[in-house]
Amino acid sequence: MPRSKNKTMPRWVETLRDLMESEGLNPRSLSLKAGLSPTAVRDMLEGRSRFPRYDTAEALARALGTTPAFLMSNDSAEEHTMDDTGLLTEIIARLQEISEELEHPLSPREFAAMAATIYRRMQDEEKKHGAASAIQNIGAKIYDLLDYEKLRKQGGRR
Repeated sequence: MPRSKNKTMPRWVETLRDLMESEGLNPRSLSLKAGLSPTAVRDMLEGRSRFPRYDTAEALARALGTTPAFLMSNDSAEEHTMDDTGLLTEIIARLQEISEELEHPLSPREFAAMAATIYRRMQDEEKKHGAASAIQNIGAKIYDLLDYEKLRKQGGRR
């Protein structure tokens, strides 16, 4: 995939390319995996689309196993460090989204405890494997924690 030397290319495009390369995806395979048109992905990679809509960034991020905040960051994957506020915002948004998707309402106390647990897990993973590895698995961590909580509650009712 040719890299543009254009100084005005958004930083997120380079991050997108790096993530595609690490996942072994080309523009066509990414478009299929993300549910986007091949033209849209090509336009982004060539810098014709300067800043995608959130739903587009979200589709790309999910296809690449990361988050929109990480994808659209001005940091490269190697430079990216987890900002506490950004990370917590991403965790809270994804936790709310997934709990609604699974029709698993959480009390404020449960929500806060789960967000804190996921945050601690991600910090531990960042120390061991780096920020890119930690942030890629927010959704999986949330699903695991919600499944566990559901089983725990069912076990307590017996």
